[in-house]
Amino acid sequence: MSKQNSFEKGHHAEVGSHHATDPSTEGSEKGVLAPSRHPVGALRAWLTVLGCFFIQFCTVASVNSFGVFEDYYVSEFLPSSSASRISWVIGLEILLQLGLGMIGGRLCDMGHTRAVFATGSVIYLFSFFMLSLAKEDQYYQIILAQGVGMGIGVGLCYVPALVTAALHFPGRQAIAMGIVISAGSFGGGIFSIIINQLIPKHGFPSAIRATAYLSLGLLAVGNLLITVPPRPPKAVAGETPLLYTPYLLTLFSGFLGQLGGLFPLFYIQLFADSHHMASGFIFYSVAAMSFSTAFGRVVPSYFADKYGVLGTYIVCAIINAGCAFIMFGAGHPGGLIVFCILYGFFFGSSTSLFTPVITALMPTEADRGKVVGAAMAPVAIASLIGSPVGGAIIGSSLDWWKGIVWTGVLMGTSASIQVVAREIHRKNLRRRANATS
Repeated sequence: MSKQNSFEKGHHAEVGSHHATDPSTEGSEKGVLAPSRHPVGALRAWLTVLGCFFIQFCTVASVNSFGVFEDYYVSEFLPSSSASRISWVIGLEILLQLGLGMIGGRLCDMGHTRAVFATGSVIYLFSFFMLSLAKEDQYYQIILAQGVGMGIGVGLCYVPALVTAALHFPGRQAIAMGIVISAGSFGGGIFSIIINQLIPKHGFPSAIRATAYLSLGLLAVGNLLITVPPRPPKAVAGETPLLYTPYLLTLFSGFLGQLGGLFPLFYIQLFADSHHMASGFIFYSVAAMSFSTAFGRVVPSYFADKYGVLGTYIVCAIINAGCAFIMFGAGHPGGLIVFCILYGFFFGSSTSLFTPVITALMPTEADRGKVVGAAMAPVAIASLIGSPVGGAIIGSSLDWWKGIVWTGVLMGTSASIQVVAREIHRKNLRRRANATS
């Protein structure tokens, strides 16, 4: 069987089972139309979601709480390193988090899910504890422990956690993935508060070790709670249509959205500092953005399963692009908190729904881990260059309007490309359904 025939067969099956009377609709993107079932039972399914949540909570938290690390590194721990140089630590960690997704996802497809989780957890914890041994003003120790080591650990766990949770919910993947992805935002907020409170009282090494021990306990529990469901049968082993046009357009859309969307997250603290706001208020505003992002990753996922992933994703992306311009009015405390909550919520919803959109575009027999992992590559590149590019745009004079317009335009373009991808996908489904009728 050729790739094209197999691909069409997967979509015929979805269209036929989901919407036999109207193949022109979104079909496979409406998970609610598929029967709600759990391959190994509801209890094990939800325990697996909880386990994946714990894993994401601990690992992705190190990425989402980096603002606290960066502030401490710039002000005290790495006095010989510039803020731009220090930003490469988080850039490298995010690159590995997303860039290793294809490897972790592919290993899951091959049946090595538990080994991938265990290996990623051990590497992450070892590197986390090594970070507590880093010496002051030794940049290479920070970038090796936090950028490389913790980045590899996060990267091995990130995509497998999403895919494993989703496989337990064949008809409700968006909500399962949304809950798991939200863990990183909740963890980032909690880690930020813990580290921010412990460093002044007990010092950097003790603060890091305390957080690492918390991660140790949660990672152990998370690994034990996970049940790996049986893989759905595939028409042809190892066959994945990575060159499907809507899929490629979605990858480009995700790249632009991530490239522009990260600017407010990386620079909101500096933005508030430049507008002379109280440091305590700034910290808790950033924490509010993290928690808002977490809720944004869960709530829209419910509607995505009910009304369609692609449509919900596009609506959230458009609103998110509009929210970027609220940053023009965030130069005072009230405006800052409004911006942090709204932008955080819709940025979280956009990033959370990106993965379900990828799986909605693929035929049922595709290797989910490989497909999702490959989709993370352009997002990883955008994450790596996003902070330096944003810094170059605002320049040393801090021309914030340039960064705000940059974010709004890129996110608006991203949403527009996704509209095109959805229309092409719909036309393909309609054409293939008509060809078999």
